[in-house]
Amino acid sequence: MPLSAVLLVLASTVLHAGWNTRLHRGSDPEVVIAMAYLFVGIVLVPAAVVDPPGEVLGWVLASSVSQGLYMGLLGSAYRAGSLGVAYPIARGTAPLLTGLGGWLLLDETPSLATVVGLVVLVFGLLSLAGLGTQRREKRAVVLAAVTGLCTVSYSLIDAHSVDFTGAMGYLSVVMVLSSLGVLAVRRPAMARLRPVLSESVVVGLGQGGAYGLVLLAFQQAQAGQVSGLRQVSVVLGVLIARESLGPRAMWGAVMVTLGAGLVVW
Repeated sequence: MPLSAVLLVLASTVLHAGWNTRLHRGSDPEVVIAMAYLFVGIVLVPAAVVDPPGEVLGWVLASSVSQGLYMGLLGSAYRAGSLGVAYPIARGTAPLLTGLGGWLLLDETPSLATVVGLVVLVFGLLSLAGLGTQRREKRAVVLAAVTGLCTVSYSLIDAHSVDFTGAMGYLSVVMVLSSLGVLAVRRPAMARLRPVLSESVVVGLGQGGAYGLVLLAFQQAQAGQVSGLRQVSVVLGVLIARESLGPRAMWGAVMVTLGAGLVVW
């Protein structure tokens, strides 16, 4: 893996851990993440005008629903619990489900690294889930786990859809629709929107910047290598949050990082 790709991915992980930390510290995380999505979607609107995703409207709606659920669940998980519990579980559940799904549903033969990764990942997630239960954050644990399921869902939909339409135009429409859906459900008053506007822009820039750096890294290295190294963000998130969760949280985050990295590599 070229050094330039490594540096791009590491910079992406810092941004990803950073915007999740900022979101967790906010007073209204569901609204903030929806506004952040809306901000990025509007920035990308010119791409949707030039190349509208008319060929995949059904998939646009399916992805919008999945991403809307992802936003609402992630924000609710952050409202209900510690970042050191919710973030690693939300981040680690997706590769766990992907690895198990390929093995059990698609009859794929897992490599030794995948099997080891799944075992380590399960132990890491169970450790963090136990910590969350001890801290009376069971709701955050469940919400974070379902968030990972939504991540798998919209990732599969998007991977299929961009084979038939322009990626940026598709992404713009999905982000606008999904964010408006969340805002329609939450119905925040204008008085609640004004205080979170600057926070939403910061989170949106972090989201867009992190994904943009990953796309650049994909051009220089194999997708599995990039995706594996991205899992470092789990440990960074726990470190940046600086919550008093004890060594169990850090060991759980490390196991999730190593396990997820092996699964996606």
